[in-house]
Amino acid sequence: MVDGAGSIGGELSPVLEVGKSLAAPIWRQFMYLYNYSTNFKRLEKEVKKLKNTRDEVQHKVIAAQRNVEEIKQNVKDWLTDVEKTITEAEQLIQEKANNPQCFKRLCINYKQNKKAFKLKREGIDPLLQKEKEFDQVSFPTIPQDIWLRSSEDYLAFESRTSMVKNVWDALNDENVYMIGVYGMAGLGKTTLVQEAGRKAEKDNLFEDIVFVEVTQNLDIEKVQTKIVEKLSIKFSNETERANKLYERLRSGKKILLILDNIWEDIDLKTIVIPSKMDRGGCKLMFTTRNLDILEKMGSTNNFQLGVLEEEESWNLFRKMAGDVIQTHELNSLPNDVCKECGGLPIIISTIAKALKNKSHPSDWKVALRELRAPSPTKFMGFLEKEYMKMAFKL
Repeated sequence: MVDGAGSIGGELSPVLEVGKSLAAPIWRQFMYLYNYSTNFKRLEKEVKKLKNTRDEVQHKVIAAQRNVEEIKQNVKDWLTDVEKTITEAEQLIQEKANNPQCFKRLCINYKQNKKAFKLKREGIDPLLQKEKEFDQVSFPTIPQDIWLRSSEDYLAFESRTSMVKNVWDALNDENVYMIGVYGMAGLGKTTLVQEAGRKAEKDNLFEDIVFVEVTQNLDIEKVQTKIVEKLSIKFSNETERANKLYERLRSGKKILLILDNIWEDIDLKTIVIPSKMDRGGCKLMFTTRNLDILEKMGSTNNFQLGVLEEEESWNLFRKMAGDVIQTHELNSLPNDVCKECGGLPIIISTIAKALKNKSHPSDWKVALRELRAPSPTKFMGFLEKEYMKMAFKL
């Protein structure tokens, strides 16, 4: 078999002995002509190898994408180059097939032969070699929390415009460390701070935004663990976890930490949250039912959330209930039910959604009766399931 230098078994063939005595440019042309068939066979073999390698990489890419991982840019570029090279090689091979070689009639295409040789050496070989350098085709990403995605249920109420603006101004004020939103259950405190977080994320106000629901039975370790996980902090033991969390929060990077549904004043040191003097770029936002809790924790930028005005309540109820409220047989029942919700957005949304497909007056009368019932029987019965879905958000 003749190698790239034109030798057979390490010795030059008689034909090549003649060619060797020719001038260098003529020698190279002679070599291209002599290895015409060999070069195309090698090209076809390498194209097949490149396709198999491409398929293997693409399988890895698909698996990584399904695992919500980000594909490395050099892998994307490699795949693009591979497709271009394969297309070029296949076109060249097809051209050869359309013009079979014929030594007697001197119809060997010198240019085709030269392209085949160079395409393998300068195109395919480097691509195959580069693929070996891919230790991984992707790297893990941090999926965006569901609450940070746009919410179709959020409505901007005119009666809250001023209050929302004050919260936003506090978020933008670097001198403000703590922000509190307080008010009775069902006002939508969680919804409001989450919307503020979404806007802050969209405007790149913070590098990281962490939302943690505290709940009534405070579990310090659980809260700390959630914060660490959402900041993607790696640790080997509890001491390292606490130390790394503290350093991350005071690192100077802008981090918004939202602690939702606080039932009692929390000693932030137990969660390893820095004090105001040592906070770096960290900012805290709380939601709670009681102003006293915020004041005990040292929060001075606190904003009260009130009930909705009557027109706002009805607009929200109508949006959530849909066209069923226009059912003639219901008469004034939709308005009566809405009024009994007391201007509380969460209750309005929950009840309206529960009645969305209920066109029979009896269902609305049951809802009205349960809304008027004294606590703790309120929201029991057929509304219990719907209401309990929202109970921990109140």
